[in-house]
Amino acid sequence: MLLNWLLIVTTLFPLSTCAPIEHEDAIAIEGMADQKDMSGKAGDPPQKYFHESTFDPHYDGRFAEKALGYQEQKAALKNLVRTFLETMRDLGIETWLMHGSLLGWWWNKQIMPWDSDADVQVTEASMYFLATYYNMSVFHYKTPRLPAGRNYMLEVNPNFSNGDQSDWLNVIDARWIDTESGLFIDITTARYNLTHPAGEGMMSCKDGHEFRDTYIFPLRDTIFEGVAAKIPYRYKDLLAKEYGDWSLTLKEFANHIFDEVKMEWVPKLTTQ
Repeated sequence: MLLNWLLIVTTLFPLSTCAPIEHEDAIAIEGMADQKDMSGKAGDPPQKYFHESTFDPHYDGRFAEKALGYQEQKAALKNLVRTFLETMRDLGIETWLMHGSLLGWWWNKQIMPWDSDADVQVTEASMYFLATYYNMSVFHYKTPRLPAGRNYMLEVNPNFSNGDQSDWLNVIDARWIDTESGLFIDITTARYNLTHPAGEGMMSCKDGHEFRDTYIFPLRDTIFEGVAAKIPYRYKDLLAKEYGDWSLTLKEFANHIFDEVKMEWVPKLTTQ
């Protein structure tokens, strides 16, 4: 599938630092993703915008034909998260970690190695800004690991303006997509729910998550995967509510053990 008239921004981003992104001239390009379309579009309802791949729900089948191996996926996700956070910071967009990514931060400020995607949130105003000025923009990054560079695309779901949770086919408002591996970050919008029975200050997302704004704001500054990031103010309460208290202390999960010396989740089977 051809993605026409994408905005590409060339950047130089040394992953070993948190240096600001340096944008070069933006140019319009026509056509990307020349491989076979492995998205699940053919089997999805017509009103669904984002189509996960036929081989893995955490890959975009327009850009990949198979999932990466364990180590390759870890490295690609690290680059995916770092480029997203740096880009949002450069654009002045306030974004924060949520769900599994926030849990990974809790343990060692890294993506949990069994995760194959990442989750972040933005405010409604930020999503409108991204949709208006940066939808279908492609950012080209050169990194020490990828000296030839790699393209990352910001794609906004046109249904983002419908905040009703009944639109269950479009609960993801935007994605930051690695156009080589097909991995992506899910971006959801935290909206104020003015009619919520719990009263003022309640926020909700289309995926059904609800919380009071004091659980999110003021955001806390931190580091995630080696770059500056933000997390909700009451992160521990949010994690305990979503995953249970055990998720904050259990040191064995998904065939991994948390090594407190290395401060790292390591596979139980060294043959992986």
